[in-house]
Amino acid sequence: MTLCFDIGGTRIKYAKIDNQYNIEQVNVIPTPKNFNDFKRKIIKILDASNEKNVGFSVAGIVDYKSKTVKHSPNMLFLNNFSFNEFNIQSTHIEVENDANAACLNSYRIYKVPNMIHLTLGTGLGGGAIVNGKLLKSSVSVFEVGHISASINGKRCGCNNRGCIEKYTGIEHIIEFAKKNNVFDTLEHIFGNYSKNKIYKRIVDRFAQYLGIVVADLINVFGSDLIVFSGGIANNFDAFSQTLKKTVHRRSFVYRIKPCAFAVEENPTFAGLLGIASIFNEGLYG
Repeated sequence: MTLCFDIGGTRIKYAKIDNQYNIEQVNVIPTPKNFNDFKRKIIKILDASNEKNVGFSVAGIVDYKSKTVKHSPNMLFLNNFSFNEFNIQSTHIEVENDANAACLNSYRIYKVPNMIHLTLGTGLGGGAIVNGKLLKSSVSVFEVGHISASINGKRCGCNNRGCIEKYTGIEHIIEFAKKNNVFDTLEHIFGNYSKNKIYKRIVDRFAQYLGIVVADLINVFGSDLIVFSGGIANNFDAFSQTLKKTVHRRSFVYRIKPCAFAVEENPTFAGLLGIASIFNEGLYG
């Protein structure tokens, strides 16, 4: 049994998961706004559970050796915090980037040895499986949302300009819609794209930017499967045609060896299940 945490900027989900991936009741609490409250909450949960295997999925760059969050843009109080501080009573602790954890869960489901997982939401996150193993170095990598798409583009929170997630993220889609005098919800825009030329222009623009980065990734990795998750991914039918056309036009590897596309069916617990797989499959030794 593993006690798994999925720590996001807004809320923390945690649950016990067994080696068959059965989930006990998932608990959700607001993410504390400061370090002391965060540490106090986690220690209280750990003391109550008494589990020896504990895993954390965290939005941020993770140093695996020290189990330290080097940078978490939405939880700055976690910067340079080592989760080894929770290592009490010989607890086995693992820490992973949230997008990588979701990628591990996709690999558990699809079992495709060369695949990519992309999360579509406020930003653009991702993870890659190469020859059956998660792509990583001494720190969590695959910050795909920060691939540059423009020389002098929009300023990103990472201090770069023109990061691709500034063009595929929810805020940009809404901003572009407003420039076209559209003030409807994203659900309405994507759900009715075929009935309205302006809606279609908004959806197609998003799909083209996403297609550019997907084409780049296919050219580099030659992946056999791309899995999407996140709120925007629920509208895959609306943008899939333009996405695939863009990928076909921009990726010669895709034209030689087309890959499959899929949408994760139940992304709500992807981070928790991905963390559990680290222990259940012995992924990190």
